[in-house]
Amino acid sequence: MLAAVTRSPGNVVIDEIPEPGPPGTGRVVVRPEAVGICGSDLHQFSGHTTALSGAQDFYPRIQGHEIAGVIEEVGPGAPPSLTPGTRVAVLPQTRCGHCYPCRIGRSNVCVNLRLVGVHLDGGLQERLDIAAGSAFPAADMDPGTAAFSEPMSIAVHALRRAKPVAGEKVLILGAGPIGLAAVLVALNAGLEPMAADPAPGRRGLATDLGAAGAVWGDPEDVAEAVRDWTDGDGPTLVVEASGAVPALKLATEAVSNAGRVVMVGMSAETASVRPGIFPEKEIDVIGSSTACKPDFGEAVRLTGQYRAAIGKLLTHRFPLTAAAEAFRFAMKREPDAVKTQITVSE
Repeated sequence: MLAAVTRSPGNVVIDEIPEPGPPGTGRVVVRPEAVGICGSDLHQFSGHTTALSGAQDFYPRIQGHEIAGVIEEVGPGAPPSLTPGTRVAVLPQTRCGHCYPCRIGRSNVCVNLRLVGVHLDGGLQERLDIAAGSAFPAADMDPGTAAFSEPMSIAVHALRRAKPVAGEKVLILGAGPIGLAAVLVALNAGLEPMAADPAPGRRGLATDLGAAGAVWGDPEDVAEAVRDWTDGDGPTLVVEASGAVPALKLATEAVSNAGRVVMVGMSAETASVRPGIFPEKEIDVIGSSTACKPDFGEAVRLTGQYRAAIGKLLTHRFPLTAAAEAFRFAMKREPDAVKTQITVSE
């Protein structure tokens, strides 16, 4: 069968690899249909793996962790809801189950976490063997929409970490796929979101999805616009979804006293922030990493609920045989490109 193999940074080749054998107990074989490309994929493709967590055995690797596909074979002990022909979205994690985070229900930060498509081979292949518990039925969604469940789960988890209160105003820094997903999750939770992003097209998408506004400019201009929006207080919640190094400083300056900042965006660089602002404003800064299993189930539900809106975010598609071209295109970060996906099979 065919697979797109990242042999080394910047070097993706289409290769023949062995088919998986019959699935073992508690496992299924999925035929991937659509696989999204996100920022962590680009870190791996470019070789900037210091922004990625976990073991360092990144190459060679079949990438792809935003996966939708159809179940082809079911091993013993799989849930009865998983039958051949069922379209599923894939939670791309394996956990140890016994470390401290796993024991307290936060297996998304398992100390032995292994991510499908990052530390383990992922969805850019014609057949994929996964744990049955990682396959979530995606009802009648099309493959591209179902694959968006994974970035949606990151937004679901980030907002849950913030423990929002209905009616809160939330500033979302970055209107890429995760930031735009956060707009939808915030609206579903009864919050009032505003987005900040340098790309006019992405700001337009944020308002099309229902954001109260979308702003950009110098950090001082953004902070002033947000203060005006909140009658001088600043938002009580800021979600940083851009991964841009200056964003932490902007988040701490824009958030209200006694507010919360949730950090989602990933970067290997060092941010310069004045430490005194944290005790002065008594800001809670919360890290948010991937998603837990309940988050993913909720994300699949929300993805189906907002499928029409999500369709506007799926801007570019490439076939599996053009995977290298797809990665290079995504690396350009064109203003009109929001979510680039690879069609593995029809």
